[in-house]
Amino acid sequence: MQRRYAEEVPDLSPLTRVAAGTAGAAALGLGYATLIERNAFTLREVTVPVLAPGASTLRVLHISDLHMMPGQKRKQNWLRELDRLEPDLVINTGDNLSHPKSVPAVVQALSGLLARPGLFVFGSNDYFAPVLKNPLAYFDKDHDRLYGPPLPGAICVQRSTNVAGRT
Repeated sequence: MQRRYAEEVPDLSPLTRVAAGTAGAAALGLGYATLIERNAFTLREVTVPVLAPGASTLRVLHISDLHMMPGQKRKQNWLRELDRLEPDLVINTGDNLSHPKSVPAVVQALSGLLARPGLFVFGSNDYFAPVLKNPLAYFDKDHDRLYGPPLPGAICVQRSTNVAGRT
């Protein structure tokens, strides 16, 4: 085996360096997203001085973008623990699902909070099962929206609005 010395190693072209750097950054980003970020649940507490002085406090819990998968036990346990905060009002602004079979997991994880007064607004992931989409399509304002099959929550909402006389 012959030794190669630094002056004998060919220089990488600028394009090759950029491609290698981009691939490395993508690999790091993917690793962070799949190993760390998906388990980095966050609770932020903010005091908003909007009530009159001396008024009782109002604890509001806002939940959003759970994007639950059926096997995410750590996330489900974390959500169950939120009931210990004893909020006066729970607001859920949707996108709770990331899989059609996640409905029971979400309902069970939020069971304690569902007994409290609250408001719920469906997100697109609560109406339709997620499907892979081309992220570049968002830059085309005339692109056709791609929907997955309707989820049980969407069917319930459609039935309840029809019963109420609204369609």
